[in-house]
Amino acid sequence: MRYAGLRLLFLLLPVFLPAPALRAQDAAPLVVMNLAAHPDDEDGRTLAYYRYAKNAIAYSVIFTRGEGGQNEIGPELYEDLGALRTEETLRAARILGTQVYFLNFKDFGFSKHASEAFEAWGGRDAVTARLVYLIRKLKPDVLFTNHDTVTVGPRRQHGQHQAVGLAAYDAMTLAADPTYHPEQLQEPGVSLWQPHRLFLRHWSRPETYDVAVPVGATDPEQGRSYSEIAMEALREHASQGMGMFAQRRLQAEATYFSLLRSATAAPLAPDDLAAHLPPNTAATPDLTYWIDAGRLPALPEDALRLDTPIAVPGQRVRLSWDVAQLPQRRLRWEFFGAIDTTLYLSDTTPGVATLHVPTTAAPTLPRAERQYDRWLSHPPVWYALYRAGTNERVAAGYLPLEIAPALSLSSPDDVVRLRPGMNPLVIESTLYDPQARAIHLNVAVSRDDDRTVMWHEQLALAAHPGHPRTDTLRLTLPASLPEGTYTVTVTALPDQTTAPAPPARLQVPARVFDVAVPPGLRVGVVQSYDDALARALTDMGIDHVLLDSLALAKSTFDDLHTIVIDIRAYLVRPDLRRYNDRLLDWVARGGHLVVNYQKTFEWNPDAPDPFRPGQANPPTLAPYPIVLGRDRVTYESAPVTLLVPDHVLFHAPNAITPADWDGWVQERGLYFPRTYDARYQELFSMHDPGEPPLRGSTLLASVGRGTYLYTALVWYRQLKVFHPGAYRLFANLISLPLVDGRAASPADP
Repeated sequence: MRYAGLRLLFLLLPVFLPAPALRAQDAAPLVVMNLAAHPDDEDGRTLAYYRYAKNAIAYSVIFTRGEGGQNEIGPELYEDLGALRTEETLRAARILGTQVYFLNFKDFGFSKHASEAFEAWGGRDAVTARLVYLIRKLKPDVLFTNHDTVTVGPRRQHGQHQAVGLAAYDAMTLAADPTYHPEQLQEPGVSLWQPHRLFLRHWSRPETYDVAVPVGATDPEQGRSYSEIAMEALREHASQGMGMFAQRRLQAEATYFSLLRSATAAPLAPDDLAAHLPPNTAATPDLTYWIDAGRLPALPEDALRLDTPIAVPGQRVRLSWDVAQLPQRRLRWEFFGAIDTTLYLSDTTPGVATLHVPTTAAPTLPRAERQYDRWLSHPPVWYALYRAGTNERVAAGYLPLEIAPALSLSSPDDVVRLRPGMNPLVIESTLYDPQARAIHLNVAVSRDDDRTVMWHEQLALAAHPGHPRTDTLRLTLPASLPEGTYTVTVTALPDQTTAPAPPARLQVPARVFDVAVPPGLRVGVVQSYDDALARALTDMGIDHVLLDSLALAKSTFDDLHTIVIDIRAYLVRPDLRRYNDRLLDWVARGGHLVVNYQKTFEWNPDAPDPFRPGQANPPTLAPYPIVLGRDRVTYESAPVTLLVPDHVLFHAPNAITPADWDGWVQERGLYFPRTYDARYQELFSMHDPGEPPLRGSTLLASVGRGTYLYTALVWYRQLKVFHPGAYRLFANLISLPLVDGRAASPADP
């Protein structure tokens, strides 16, 4: 997978300042640990309070990288989205003054029960054991989380949230149990540890609680409240739309907690989670903590220079520095991580040295692929400067260096659709090894069911080390190409490398299927931040146009049969909200409007308007009232019943069968309409196991001479992976004006 715009994650190093101004400390009298399921779930207000008001060691432990969520700023999903959210989380942590650990469980999307999360993550014990290991290593005094352990009821949390709450409850005592995973205790720095308290933070002030942390207080050094610090951090989570909701979510005078478990007889205080606890003399945060939390001064960014920002295992890199910007001339300079070496600087030492990246160094790039290899996501080489002959640190930071394999392969397409004849396949390659001069490729297309190789070719590409290149391979497939799933495998090897390295390997899933589209269909798209719809229309050969603000304002869409409104478009397209009535007028004249899922925030009449402060959303954005709820069908294999099986939507231009619902990815749909006007016709019924049927996922209504269709199903995820059944179903949804008997021409003015 590709992470569009992925850039090197160089941490912004603060300008050199005297250590006392940063409140550095060598002991850890108080250690707090926040547990969260996903990026942006962390309790930033409480973390900021304990980091700055109490000078505590503050860790944020996040179970996933958020790769199963939605992306409100671009098309990246899955591993690419995880890389994006990791970067956002680390930027937020720099503001909060915390260090972030990722437990690297996969975020597979919304679930309703903890059992689903535990099953996907290897079992409850596997999840708990990973958390226990981290508790034994970091030795927190206080654990706190937003996630409860409630697994039933209408207001239950996300199943992955529940799993975090349950694992925290178990780990609280198991971390001190010598019979629980004793093999962990063989690792350096990992020993039995008993946290003193575990707290649950409430989302709002409850009737009863044990502690109210005063996060609305002002930090004397920063001149703003801990809530305001947390708001700034939350805004970094742009892919989750937090910039718009930070003020609304985090402006509070206190965070409220209930004590879930305690291992101490020390009394609580009304305003302190750690009241009356003894100093923590066992925790020994490593150097990366002090750097990440901003507690040690770094050298100025322009004080260090490397001859390359990316190195491969076995490569030598040239480090130079500005002697005038060092805190003093006589120093001991130690490097850690991927490079483990020491330099001794004297008054006459020149400002240059050669560092060797060992052949065993683990790559950190490509980031989307390598992010799961480690719990800490900082750059792989860090340093500390000590006064000569002492252990007094005077500066510490990261080298602006990443480590890459000799060669990296990727494709901008997560899945491709193949047809008989010539098929283009775009591959992106980056040769990081400076010694290589050519890349030798072996490309094959094989059927998944019997591994039959349908096409094979070998070729060579000229190499340009350090410069990404994009090539289009032409796969020539036979005229007889059965429908089904295929795999395109690309294996590549540089002609020579700095150190022996395995071949780079890229496997792209492929689909072969047919989909019918009526001739002459013209479609308009009101696009949001995703490109799945436009790409699918292009792939199907459908004449389409992206409707910009001018087109909406001038109503220049009377030559279109169908207009599709993208997911969350009512949140990110203020022009759509402004000119929505013109689309509804067009529908009444004979057009067909297909609206993909929106959220309650941007749709329901009782929610604040995202573009008009102090005002509510319009009474209705649909021709007849629809109020969205939070119901969803999370099982992608949930049975689907056609409520109007004879409707033309299920017969033309493609005949829909039960098999077309097999193999959906992640979920069926979300934010289903809760209530809706009787004039809407329900098309599908579906439900998760043990729950009542939901009939409002897709609603169709006649409006004047036209039709309006609202669908909460996740078509965009299916279209991205070329799901054959979803392709055929969606083709039917947008082809309705040409198959339902109305005039076979666009809406008349």
